[in-house]
Amino acid sequence: MRRLSVCSRISTGLGLASNTYKQVIQSGEMTLKEMIAWAAGRGFSWVEVRDANVDMTQEALEDIRKFAEKMAVRIHYSWDNQDVLKEDEKFYKGMENAAIFGKGTCCRVLIAPNTVKGKDGYTKDEMERILPVLNKYIKKSEEMGIHLCFENAMEPIFGDGTRYFGMNELMERCLGMCVTFDAANATNHTTCVNPTEDELLEYYEKFRDRIFYFHLKVTRNHKLLDTVEADGDFHIEKLFEAFSENDGMMICLEIPQQPDLVRMTVAVESSLKVLKELQKARQSGERSGLE
Repeated sequence: MRRLSVCSRISTGLGLASNTYKQVIQSGEMTLKEMIAWAAGRGFSWVEVRDANVDMTQEALEDIRKFAEKMAVRIHYSWDNQDVLKEDEKFYKGMENAAIFGKGTCCRVLIAPNTVKGKDGYTKDEMERILPVLNKYIKKSEEMGIHLCFENAMEPIFGDGTRYFGMNELMERCLGMCVTFDAANATNHTTCVNPTEDELLEYYEKFRDRIFYFHLKVTRNHKLLDTVEADGDFHIEKLFEAFSENDGMMICLEIPQQPDLVRMTVAVESSLKVLKELQKARQSGERSGLE
């Protein structure tokens, strides 16, 4: 089975987020196991399982782990946690669940989207409340051998350093913090301060050692597109070029949900076609450069 990828220099292949299939799974058209089996057959190397409320039993997760192993697919784990202004037992349960999938499991988790929603960024007081909790969670995750990858949901990439603060300031002050880099979340209208393409690249280059997990989707005019496109509010090829220097960069397709399996399949296949065309163009350019 030939594995999907976005760049020959990235060895981790391409992942697929179960959250993309949320409506399809909820409607009963497809089960989570069937989604994992389809992903494996289509050439995805791993699946990000979203257990939004951390309500899957450990027995069910163990069953998913064993099934995925048979399909030769890696599982990474995700949940929608409460704002990290104070410790939450459910967050610790999420980490325990993630550990079921083995050492090195990546966990896409949130910071404080309810707190930052509708605002330019975090206040200084909110930062001071968030940072100690982040450090406690990160320390525990390191003991467990898993990676917490905090996603930019509605946070700005860069704060102004005085009036509001964002991902840059959190990363500067929390040296153990790793992230899920979601460029489309950053450029979406739900984030009040949108970065330029150059700022997205600047952010990645600054923290590249702690950014190894990426959610792939695209916005245009600050609205999410149903499929991956080569250009929008940023050019994904420019991001891929930066990512290509990190052999272990993990790129997860997480396009918007569709209400039924037919439309979901069309959107995924359209996105894969764009990615394949970009890779062909890149390889052709590399060959031309050698001539």
